Amino acid sequence: MISLADITSFDVIVALILIVFVVRGAWIGFMRQLAAFLALVGSYWLAGRYSRELMPYVGKFIENPKLVFLVSFALLFLLSALLFILGGKVLHRVMEISLLGWFDRFLGFLLGVVKGAVLASLLYMFLASSLSASNDLLKKSISSRYLARGADMLHQLISDPQLREYFLPREPAIPSTADDNDQEPSAESEPESRK
Repeated sequence: MISLADITSFDVIVALILIVFVVRGAWIGFMRQLAAFLALVGSYWLAGRYSRELMPYVGKFIENPKLVFLVSFALLFLLSALLFILGGKVLHRVMEISLLGWFDRFLGFLLGVVKGAVLASLLYMFLASSLSASNDLLKKSISSRYLARGADMLHQLISDPQLREYFLPREPAIPSTADDNDQEPSAESEPESRK
């Protein structure tokens, strides 16, 4: 059984992350969360893909080519994000009207759990690669063994080998000798009186 004395500050932070994401997910629902995610990713993709088509029109007002690109990209990004968010609100309202609001909120709850777990795993991966392996913050944490699995899955998604190497958990500088003490002494290490 887990006692309050076993809970570390890292466990408290992980619990708070999960609570915030779960409550927020259940509160705003799946459709609005999905729309916010698509607004971020989709808007970035659309702005990157189509900002060159907007650049001649923006170039009529701004002479600096770098600024023309930046303004074109920002305008497309913001417009796309606004459209995605409005679409999410419309879909959320349709689900509420069709009496599927509870289902939207349940899916939002589940998505909140996933998002919270991913963020907590990313935090663990960053700390495990930054802190010493002998640091008590992660070593004594109850949630570390679960977050290590999530961090392993996220680590496999990193395609850049240098970045992947950077986010590997740190190994202890001095290997643990606990396993060495459990082994039986070899014949060479027996005292002369036994031979």
